[in-house]
Amino acid sequence: MKKLMHDALIFVGGFAAGVATMHFLMRDTYKKQADVLVEDARNHFKQREQELDTTIEQRANEKAFDLVSGPYCQEEDSEKPTHEPMEAIEIIPSDEFGNEDDYETSFLTYYADGILTYDSDGSRVEDIEKVIGPKALDNFGAEEPDLVHVRNHNYRKDYEVLKVRNKYADLYPNSGEEYE
Repeated sequence: MKKLMHDALIFVGGFAAGVATMHFLMRDTYKKQADVLVEDARNHFKQREQELDTTIEQRANEKAFDLVSGPYCQEEDSEKPTHEPMEAIEIIPSDEFGNEDDYETSFLTYYADGILTYDSDGSRVEDIEKVIGPKALDNFGAEEPDLVHVRNHNYRKDYEVLKVRNKYADLYPNSGEEYE
């Protein structure tokens, strides 16, 4: 039994010495490999950061140049507008009528006696210039006979105005007395 105990102790001692030796040797080897990999990654990302900084600076300079030479150009008079101001009410071609998604369409009738009404309910338009502007009534027949299209940016509406030969008073005899 002493012999077995002696052999077991030698075996356990040899195993422990082998494990300890391998642990310290391998730890140093793998630590060196890990340090090399970490240093390589640091160098890679440092180089990448420098390239990114250079790229950002170049793009910022290009964008600044584009803005200075484009819409923010200082060579012209800054007080002078670059485009004509948009009129609140404008005459539009027939093919543009109803093209604006956020604009409603409305239909009006202009009678021979100078009365303008809404087709939806037959009510009279009290302030013609405010709804279709002063130029609309002069533009009948410019594009289509007895028809003009008007865009009112204040009301966000497109109007189609139809000129008829009838008099409002003839069609609505009781309505005309109230307003005259």
